[in-house]
Amino acid sequence: MSVDPQLRVYGLKIKKWVQTAQELRSPNIRFALPITRLTSIKSLCRDEVATEQFALHFSKRVQQQMDSADCPSNLNLEEWEIHKTLIADAIAQMESYLKTPTLEGKQSLWKLLRQIDQLQGDDYRNVSWTTVHFVKSGNLLKIDYAIRCFVERDFTHYAYKLARELVEGYEPQYGTGLIPESVPMLLEVADFWCEYYFKENLAQKFIKLIEKAPSGN
Repeated sequence: MSVDPQLRVYGLKIKKWVQTAQELRSPNIRFALPITRLTSIKSLCRDEVATEQFALHFSKRVQQQMDSADCPSNLNLEEWEIHKTLIADAIAQMESYLKTPTLEGKQSLWKLLRQIDQLQGDDYRNVSWTTVHFVKSGNLLKIDYAIRCFVERDFTHYAYKLARELVEGYEPQYGTGLIPESVPMLLEVADFWCEYYFKENLAQKFIKLIEKAPSGN
């Protein structure tokens, strides 16, 4: 039975993420691994639908994490509830658009982006000769990128930005990038694409590798 050459390439990219998880588990790791290892996600987002399903899936993960978390110290309870309501609305609109893509649906998603921008505040600072927007909510930032996977022409770019926001971490001993705490979400990202293209989870597709890697729980 012949194997689709493109699927073989996808399998190799996913396999490299599993191998990265193994590296991050090593007791010898001293520094964060470069976040650019996630750029291969752009080639997995071969069309809009694949990208939109990825964005929707991880928007729901953000929602799950928020439902089990306490209100952050930089927000009051009213703001926290507003954020949760907006994210629920965004997920509903993404699901509706995936089912029936329409111009009206895309316009509604753009409206949500404007609402998110207002909620994120206007804290702009000059850092290293560039202007940086210090946002109020990392959760809303993830949803912002997820929505842009639906409405922007360069959707692969925003799929990468979403994956980066999900996986990248920082600890003083390692620096910024892929760190040991990145492993569970890195494997979740890999598992999504494994299921999407191969209809198998990581444990089924890469049984020998995954036995050495963390489960992600």
